[in-house]
Amino acid sequence: MSLNQALSAARIIRPARRPGFCPACRGWDPGTADRPGGAGSEVSPPALTALALLALATVAWVWTIWQSRSAGEMEMGLGSLGSFAIGWTVMMAAMMLPSAMPLVYEFARHSEGRRRWQAATGVLAATYLAIWLGFGLACYVVLKAFPVPPADQGAVGGLALTLAGLYGLTPIRAASETRCRELCSLHGPLPFSVVRSALIAGARYGLSCLGCSAGLMVAMAVIGMSNLVWVLILAGLVLIYKLAPAPSLSRTWSLSVGLIAMAVVYASMA
Repeated sequence: MSLNQALSAARIIRPARRPGFCPACRGWDPGTADRPGGAGSEVSPPALTALALLALATVAWVWTIWQSRSAGEMEMGLGSLGSFAIGWTVMMAAMMLPSAMPLVYEFARHSEGRRRWQAATGVLAATYLAIWLGFGLACYVVLKAFPVPPADQGAVGGLALTLAGLYGLTPIRAASETRCRELCSLHGPLPFSVVRSALIAGARYGLSCLGCSAGLMVAMAVIGMSNLVWVLILAGLVLIYKLAPAPSLSRTWSLSVGLIAMAVVYASMA
């Protein structure tokens, strides 16, 4: 396979297009009409947008790793509200944005050429992260109201991981995972304002993602954001839940049983 074929298969390049009239843009806009003859190729702006999101997630991972190595162990991974909010947002960008790339790409592909489509794509990602920030702040309030003594950290963390494993077997999580996959496949042009479409798509996807991974993120809040090993483990589980092929019953049970086994290991070692 040549380099051009590989890039085309990855949807990073596409056949070149010439300018044309775009009714949604109310004027002349590039990239809406195919060039006669189909010769040549160009970099796909929607693919570049998705790659920019991946680059942002990479930067967030670098910051998360650096922070976990430079900071001491924080009780329950909390600290002040401001530091928690910043750390949680960056960690969510690292853990969750890679799994949102299919939705971001499809949104950018359907909105390309419309006024402010790049900004709207950023609004979608920001709305998605805002859903997770709200969830993290709710966890913060609960953990501050019911602090866990350091001596009980292992038991409580193990319990949180066990509950996350059991949550993986519930119909709510399965339905949310299915909904995540459906929302990553947009059909047809986006209605009304593209920014409004981004807000709605980001909120819907964030809520379905919340239903899919809430158990894992509660466990993450309990264990603490400075525990890099568990950040990596739970991030891997999120990617499996959301980007792997449609799950079989055996795989679902295997993931949950494996997580419960890791809960026992965590409780015994913490």
